[in-house]
Amino acid sequence: MPPAPALRNPLILRRVDWGGPMDLVIQWAPPSSLSFAASWIAPAGSAFDPPGREGTSLALGRLLSAGTLHRDKRALARDLDRLAAAISVDVDWESVDVEVSGPASAWRELVALLSEVIREPALRPEELRRVCREGQEALLRESTEPGPRAERVFLETVFPRGHPYHRNPLGTPRSLGRLRPETVQRFHERHYTPRGSLLVVTTDRTEAELLPVIRKMFGDWEGPPPPPPLPLPPPDHRERDPVYAPLEGTSQVEVIVGGASPPRAHPDYPALFLADEVLGGRPLLSRLFQKVRERDALAYSTGSELEALRWSGIFTAEAGTSPSTAGRVAAILRDEIRRLAEERIPRDELERIRESFLGSIPLSLETAVAAHGLATTVAAYDLPLDFHVTWPARIRSLSPPEIREAVASHWWPPGGPIVVASGPPKGAWKGTVGPSGP
Repeated sequence: MPPAPALRNPLILRRVDWGGPMDLVIQWAPPSSLSFAASWIAPAGSAFDPPGREGTSLALGRLLSAGTLHRDKRALARDLDRLAAAISVDVDWESVDVEVSGPASAWRELVALLSEVIREPALRPEELRRVCREGQEALLRESTEPGPRAERVFLETVFPRGHPYHRNPLGTPRSLGRLRPETVQRFHERHYTPRGSLLVVTTDRTEAELLPVIRKMFGDWEGPPPPPPLPLPPPDHRERDPVYAPLEGTSQVEVIVGGASPPRAHPDYPALFLADEVLGGRPLLSRLFQKVRERDALAYSTGSELEALRWSGIFTAEAGTSPSTAGRVAAILRDEIRRLAEERIPRDELERIRESFLGSIPLSLETAVAAHGLATTVAAYDLPLDFHVTWPARIRSLSPPEIREAVASHWWPPGGPIVVASGPPKGAWKGTVGPSGP
């Protein structure tokens, strides 16, 4: 007998032993949802690209939507249109996430489609050439636009050579020019394997309905073991002067202040998460938005981001500004991080930010696809299956001293965070931010 609707809580996941070659995590779709979503997640990110063939993992991810051994690109597009479905592929340094979503009534076809796209991509040479051209164009944009250029220089400054995050997931012009179908095929055979991977499903179907279809589509899949752990050189915490990457033909300066941060599983992550919300992660309410943009009108855009992955993390405070105000903006960004490390957040400010964030959580339960994002986070980072039930209480329990101590420990190393900027060439950077302070 299926569980009563009241017990179908999309915030509590189930890890199911289905006898197959990969882990299976199931999430109840939100009540009244008419959609279905499923993701396959595996350690097949850019950190595993073969030496000299950087960009392989991203190229393969883009090829998944370009046809399979049984359907060419047009046939695959027609079937997705017919099902009112979508396939998305996200490749980062650590993993690949292939997601299929569509109407709940088409769930069987969607599971079959996900299996086919993952296991039997066509990898046609002409499509690989197209994907490599797109990669070359993306590299060109990255090298000529202040925002992407500053981000790339920032990562290369924080993480030393040999660290997976130092590597550009796009590859290099040379590596993309050398990419061949056999290289992509070998990467697929080695890394698109069920062992060590996850299947995450958000559905209103019971396990009795779902498991026979999953066994049919994935039960016979075999493959090599997952890749071994990679070496992780420590991030660079040396005291250093600001790094400026000049670009011809630009008029805006992108300023980034930040550094390395702990991985997602670190016990200080909740405090750092809330610190980021206070700093610049919460639109309209955050310190950076209020001070840099609203009060002083110094930036076109500003905010902060905390990206905590499995191996490490990255925190940044960013702003797009003019050459005449870039030095002042960099000093403000840096000073706001310092304040978080040295001063307690006023309780009224903390409560305002905290309740704004907690109030946004129900929005993630309006559709199956949105709720699915919560499920993939829990599964990918091996969090407790009821993580999103206990997360609000953990956020509410954080005190200003806990947040200050976490920031002081991780975001304010000796010399302070790293400052990187990119924009017009020599003479445009008005004012500096030294390593000892603004």
